[in-house]
Amino acid sequence: MLITAIALLIFTGGLLILHTVPSTIKDKVADGLLADFIITFPVFYYFIVIRPFKKPVKNLLIVISICSVIAYLVLPAHQQQYILQVRKLTALAELLFLIYAITKIKKLMTFYKIHQAVMADPIYNLRSAMGDALGDSLGVKVIASELAVLRYGLLCWRKERSGLQQSISFSTHKEAGYIAIWCVLVVAIMVEVTAIHLLLLKWSHIAAMVVTILSLYGVIFIVADLSAIIKRKVQISDDHILLQTGLRWRARTSLSNIGSIKKITNDYQSESLYFKGGIIKTSGSLLISFKTPVQIDQLYGSGKQFNTILMNIDNYDAFANTLRDKQIIFE
Repeated sequence: MLITAIALLIFTGGLLILHTVPSTIKDKVADGLLADFIITFPVFYYFIVIRPFKKPVKNLLIVISICSVIAYLVLPAHQQQYILQVRKLTALAELLFLIYAITKIKKLMTFYKIHQAVMADPIYNLRSAMGDALGDSLGVKVIASELAVLRYGLLCWRKERSGLQQSISFSTHKEAGYIAIWCVLVVAIMVEVTAIHLLLLKWSHIAAMVVTILSLYGVIFIVADLSAIIKRKVQISDDHILLQTGLRWRARTSLSNIGSIKKITNDYQSESLYFKGGIIKTSGSLLISFKTPVQIDQLYGSGKQFNTILMNIDNYDAFANTLRDKQIIFE
């Protein structure tokens, strides 16, 4: 929260000041803002995030690169030359890291095959393999997550392999009406993007293009979300169950670990801690509890353990009957 507040203060507040000061001192303000972008904020990030949480220092290269790109796009042309000089200094370190990553490809493939043998899930297997080969750092998690988004957003027509062999699958999006909600969301985003683009064109062509590109990436993200939710279904095999909602999260456990299931028809409220895993986060149609906590892996977040999950399931009766056929007795 602190580093986010500092980022908003520097980037948003700095740009606001830059465009309101008199032209006579605008260059000096821009020089100061440039220093804040590529020096002050990375220093804050180091002392607030990297050092206290013992994160790899190489993560600072990613932060400096992002800050440099933002500075190059929003600052006047006079400061852009300084940014190019800074990028030359960091390019060598980034090149060395890239070479290091390339040398790890063979090792990465080995780890990927190990995870793939346990369960056919290319997204989480890639993330786990990258963590094993390159280290479980924030940068690695972000890159793996973005690759997952691009895979489902740009290759949404590709078929999905079943995570569990010889399993029965159940969709999670139909009864929630998520496709209709998704269509409304896409239309609203496109209308707003067009309006904001036209508005920003009057102020800055570069700002308009940056916002538009980010918005288009947002469209890719929500396409990936829908594609993954349709393809990545709940699966029940002879001895395991795989619960998931698209790319957002997944949990795998043995059938014998299921303690109880309950159909939810209204908004569920409980003082007990439970994982909100519904398509619309605070709602769901299935409340499933476990005898021992299960590990829930989230795309951008770290794994957490919960005893109870609230999520969506289509055709609850068929789902319950399938578990009973597997001789799962609920208390």
